[in-house]
Amino acid sequence: MRTKCQIKRQKILDIAEETFRELGFEGASMGEISARVGGSKATLYNYFSSKEELLFEIVFSTIEAEFETTHALLANVTGDLVSVLVAFGEGLLHSLYTPPSAIKVRRLIFAESRRSNLGKICYEHGVQRSHAQLSRFLREAMQQGKLRETDPDVAAWHLYGLLDSTLLRRCLLCVQDSVSDEEIQTAVRQAVAVFMAGYGAPD
Repeated sequence: MRTKCQIKRQKILDIAEETFRELGFEGASMGEISARVGGSKATLYNYFSSKEELLFEIVFSTIEAEFETTHALLANVTGDLVSVLVAFGEGLLHSLYTPPSAIKVRRLIFAESRRSNLGKICYEHGVQRSHAQLSRFLREAMQQGKLRETDPDVAAWHLYGLLDSTLLRRCLLCVQDSVSDEEIQTAVRQAVAVFMAGYGAPD
């Protein structure tokens, strides 16, 4: 059973999401959100320290379960490496590109990052968290001789870059507004193949 705090927090998230959709990120102030929730602005700040943090929580709540499931795959270092990387890549790209508002939200984050700390919040709570888990997985794979020994942090960034390479620019520059499962599968297969060609352990 959810506590009163959890119920209140979810109510704030629901009303804030409606407000962002109606007024946009710039137009939706914390004052406006608190007025719609009912209560003081101080109460709202007790739950969320900023409008940027509030938007991040709204976005992440829609993909949190998938995020956890996808990154749980990285616990399986003893399995087939390519299969794990493909499954991880497909899960990651699915959460980034296929929810109805995912691409629009990524565009918003990039656009707002120069005017606020929204990008920093997303980086610290999303990107860095994911990178730490992937880097640890790659380090263990290197220790087991499945990948050549090198800097796992750099290898993780390279894998992210490869996974996003055929989709990111088209989507951010509004050339493409949706991504199919087939496109994701193709992008992941190509990315993992190139990654293994560069980082695979020599025979």
